[in-house]
This record gives sequence, structure tokens and C-alpha cells, in this order.
Amino acid sequence: MPSKSLENKLDMIQILENMSEACYFLNSDWEFEFINKAAEPYLKVEELFFERTKEELIGTSVWDVSSKYIDTEMYTIYHKAYEEQKPQVFEIISEFSKRWFEVKLFPNINGIFVTFSDITDRKEREKQKQRYEKLNLIGVMAAGVAHEVRNPMTSVKGFLQLMAENEELEKQKPIFDLMIDEVNRVNDILTEFLDIAKDKPEKLEECNLNELIKSVLPLLETRALKEGKLVDLHLSNIADLLIDKNEIRQLLLNLINNSLDAMNAGKKVRIMTYEENNKMVLSIMDEGKGIPSDIIEDIATPFVTTKDKGTGLGIPICFSIAKRNNAKIDYTSSPEGTTFNIRFSK
Repeated sequence: MPSKSLENKLDMIQILENMSEACYFLNSDWEFEFINKAAEPYLKVEELFFERTKEELIGTSVWDVSSKYIDTEMYTIYHKAYEEQKPQVFEIISEFSKRWFEVKLFPNINGIFVTFSDITDRKEREKQKQRYEKLNLIGVMAAGVAHEVRNPMTSVKGFLQLMAENEELEKQKPIFDLMIDEVNRVNDILTEFLDIAKDKPEKLEECNLNELIKSVLPLLETRALKEGKLVDLHLSNIADLLIDKNEIRQLLLNLINNSLDAMNAGKKVRIMTYEENNKMVLSIMDEGKGIPSDIIEDIATPFVTTKDKGTGLGIPICFSIAKRNNAKIDYTSSPEGTTFNIRFSK
């Protein structure tokens, strides 16, 4: 008959085996002694740290199967936890799947008990929150100064127009016209800032995305044809949405024009609508050179742009519009092109 201590140990193993959180135990020689069911799907190299099955890992040193992590921050934290006998918590991103994991280490004199969980969704929510907080801050600042800036700019523009019409200053008219264009540009930037500052749509109404896309198509096709490019539609039957038509039209024009800007002649931008996971999805895919890796994480930040004459406000405005219309934007980019997905909740 098993001893009481053995029974307790078996009960504990059974509890750990059935935990929903992935976990494993490393002995004092850094060898796997236990891996629970929840951890097994993550043992593949493309998911987390290891590239062997559970059976192959038991009795094997973690650093033998994960030698690439030796002398990294992860290696240092594991050793610190054991040497100091203090719990440690850290976050790590998998090299292949690019998913985030939170790892918790609980040491004792016999080794380290490790738990880990996928926190990719939480990290994405945090990133979205930071992005919107930054946009809101800039929007509030813009709303505060726009009125004060616009009044003097209107006066300056008025005097420039009067001077441009003065026959005695006719030779200077090109200069006055250039200055008026610059004043108009300042006013346009202020208007875009105020678009970021809005906290709710002006007018919500039942509308079909397909109809909106078709309404702006002639304008886009005219530009595409002139530049030797193509706009390709793939529209599915989708339900109507409660959205602000004017705002979504602006979002369409901003994103599709960006796609056309990014492409050379002979390339195409594909516009798709479809339903996925109970959401209506608008996808805009181009065949451009992609977003540079050094700014791809910051494209929703005002003034981040690759265009020589761009303001860097178009994409931030699209993110603000999406939020106000109960949608979220995600994107992927490579040297073969960029795809923006706008996912509308029903």
C-alpha cells in the first residue's frame, strides 16, 4: 500500500497534469522531470523553446535542447531564480510564430517549477490602448490650438489674396500664390488633426461596405489608369453595418491612395470584402515595396511617414475612424506588398 507522502505526491502530479496553464518542472541539473498536458502543444520549435516531444524531453537538460538560449536574458533569469531561490516573471516572444508568452519561475532546492501562458492578445490590446491614448493626446492638443492658429492664418491668407490681385504687384503673384498654397496646407493639416481628435462619429446609419467602395471606385480608377496601375475588386455578399458613411469613405480613400502611392506601374491593389468570425472584413492589398521595418510598428503615430511630402496623418486618422465605427485595423507587410484589414463588429 503506497505511503501517505507518496499518495500526496501522486495527487499533486494529477492536479498539475490537469492544469489549464502550461507547466513543467526542471530538476537541479536542469533536466525535465515533468511536463503537463497543456504544455505539450507548445513543445514544437515554431511555438516556443523546444523541438522535441514530451517523451524525448523527459530526462534531458533544457539547455541541451535549447542551446541557442544560452547566455541570453532567458538563461540569466532561469539561473538567477535558482541561485537566489526567488520567483521570477518575464515575457518572451517566440522566434518563429512571433507570439508572446509570460513565463513564471518558482524555484526550490530541488529545481524550478515553470508555468507559461500565451499573452499575445493581451500585448496587442495594450499596444492598441497605447496607440489610441497617444492619438487622443495629440487630438486634444490639436483641438486646443486649432482655433487660435486658424484665425491669424485666415487673416494672412486674406491679405495675400488682396496683394496677389494688386496690379502693381503683378510680378510677385507667383510668390503670393505659393504662400497661399502653404497657408491652405496648414489649414488642411489642422483639419486632419481635428479628425484625430473626434471621439464619436457624426452620423451613424445602415450602410453596405460594397456600395461605399463602388461609390469611390471611379475616382480611384481614374488615378490608377493614369498611372498604369489596376484596382481589382473582390466583393462578397455581406450584411449592412451601422457606420458613418463619410468617415468610412475617407478611410477608403486614404488607404487605397496610400496603396497606389506605394506601387509602380503595372501593379494592382486588390479590395476585398468578406465575413470572418462574425465580423465584416474590408481588406486592401497592394503590390508595393512594403512598409520599412524601422517604422512598421509606428505607422499609426502622427507624422511617421515615408513620403517626401506626406504629413504622416493619413494612417492615424484611419485608426481613429475605425475605432469610432466599432472596427479594428490590423496589417501585415513585406517587400512583396502590404495588406490592411479593417474588421467591423456587427
